[in-house]
Amino acid sequence: MKMHIYLVVILLFTSCNTQLGLAQNEGSKKAQEAYKQADEHLVFGRYQLAVEGFEKAVSIDPNFIDARLQLANLYQNLYLNYENAAIQYEAIINADSTLTKTYYEIGRCFLYLKEWEQAQFYAKKYEDKRKLSSYTDWLSSVLLESIELSKNAVANPVNFNPQNLGPAVNSEQAEYFPSITADNEFVYFTVNNKQDRYPNEDIYSAQFLDGEWKAREAVKSVNKQNAQEGAHSITQDGRYLFFASDRMDDNYGRFDIYISKKEGDEWRVPVNMGRAINSRYWESQPVISADSKQLFLVRKSNDGYGGSDIYVSKIDGNGQFGELQNLSGVINTPGDEQRPYLHPDGKTLYFASNGHPGLGKTDVYKSSLKENGEWGIPVNLGYPINSSEVEFGLYVAADGKTAYFSSNREGGYGDMDIYSFELPRSAQPAVVISVKGVIKDKTSKEYLAANIKISELESGAVYKTLSSDALNGSFLVTLPAGYNYSYDANVEGYLPYSESFSLEDIREGKIVELIAEMTRIEVGQEFILKNIFFSSGQAVLKESSKVELAVLLDYLQENNSLKLEVGGHTDSDGTGEYNLILSEQRAKAVFDYLLEQGVSSSRLTYKGYGESQAIVPNDSEENKGTNRRTAFKVI
Repeated sequence: MKMHIYLVVILLFTSCNTQLGLAQNEGSKKAQEAYKQADEHLVFGRYQLAVEGFEKAVSIDPNFIDARLQLANLYQNLYLNYENAAIQYEAIINADSTLTKTYYEIGRCFLYLKEWEQAQFYAKKYEDKRKLSSYTDWLSSVLLESIELSKNAVANPVNFNPQNLGPAVNSEQAEYFPSITADNEFVYFTVNNKQDRYPNEDIYSAQFLDGEWKAREAVKSVNKQNAQEGAHSITQDGRYLFFASDRMDDNYGRFDIYISKKEGDEWRVPVNMGRAINSRYWESQPVISADSKQLFLVRKSNDGYGGSDIYVSKIDGNGQFGELQNLSGVINTPGDEQRPYLHPDGKTLYFASNGHPGLGKTDVYKSSLKENGEWGIPVNLGYPINSSEVEFGLYVAADGKTAYFSSNREGGYGDMDIYSFELPRSAQPAVVISVKGVIKDKTSKEYLAANIKISELESGAVYKTLSSDALNGSFLVTLPAGYNYSYDANVEGYLPYSESFSLEDIREGKIVELIAEMTRIEVGQEFILKNIFFSSGQAVLKESSKVELAVLLDYLQENNSLKLEVGGHTDSDGTGEYNLILSEQRAKAVFDYLLEQGVSSSRLTYKGYGESQAIVPNDSEENKGTNRRTAFKVI
């Protein structure tokens, strides 16, 4: 029979005293002996022998409640045999109707069996018999809401055609926590190579090449012998891996968050993220936002809403992580919230939970960021995406349509498998575009490690700062569609590079490719800042120009001996005399602004060239736009 990844954890709670309160019957002597042997099998992970032992104890003494409780919990939580579990719970109720929690458990079994009338009957019984408390009130209301949600969801299924990623990724072992690079080329995931009954988690990756997934490989430099490397996420560009580990040489708690950087094809030795993120508590399942401004994770502590809660740390402009903040009671519950994933649109959060109304043991949900900055009420992704079993670890690709998750549903290769499927439109995030670039030397074509800043042109807001790979000059970033952007590249010893690009009319997920060729600093060399703007026929700097000029100011500060001529250029519209005057006025406007920001006048001059140095013929609006420019010459 199929088992799932939470077995070890779940079985910690199979004690009847924990689940349902002190049992009323200890069984006969022979039944007790069978029980004792079964309990020993359970402790050592011999689950089938444990089941057989508890069944023997019950056959000897049908009123042996402890044995029936253990048996019911094994059927329900380990073997997912809800029919047999319900039979055992029903027998317990008949023997002792004071074991209130039994009504809740049997109600859950009938929920998973989609026998909603029976589920509701026992849920109402539990509501009537429960001891009044905030926790039991919550259990009761969630169960009743889950029954109604399940009925409606099954009656109105969403389109769902999951595709198993196949034997190159999945195996008889448990595979879970998938994360995908923005170009859909690599999938990273956790593999549980169980040793006896204990987990042995390592991180693996597989490449999608020639229309198929190639054989998985362990990320050797990240995985550590005799340690767990479990929940993780890869950044959109595939260059940073965040993960949780219990390696005890530098941990602050049982599980801490680590980060490793990829250079070329090699991963660096992981680094503990420190006390800003890690504590004496359990931290796991990290996911960084596409703009690198937020880190989400799961923490188990005494100051949350329940078992495990989702937290977020805001990251400032200097890369410093702020104090972890609980994501609020809208998202978190007295149950367990797991595997948060913020889509690159920046406003759609996916996560798994067993604390919100759902169809099964763990369901996946979507929450949208409201205009006031608060998260909206989570929405269950519906049936059959969610089933009576365990669904978790949802990761939505940059295209906003393709989703990946882990499930122990029938038909897989083993325990938990990784699947892909197309999200229903109602569950899709806003469209984002992947932008892939390469930075190289203009003359030698050598790849360069550049510092890159990407900003939204209209508002001037910096969306992301990043760097290109030193070995291949590449960078990859996902950006919300519908906006115009600038990107600036900076390499020591080189003139700055400036470009703008538009995603305003792109509505479908695709990859935009950019190539930047940079020039070494030499007297007489010229560079153009393409995002300096003036109104037509005027010499007053637009506010949006100050984003680009801020980059130039930083560059001048880093290269404090550099001297520049600010050159103004126009197209051929208007008279030559008019254009010469206008170009000089515009050059002076930039010159004056730089002086106002503290640049010494000894480092700057300005000159207007009018239409005399056209780059391309002035025979189209596009070409005229190219000729209207502000250039900077090294003097």
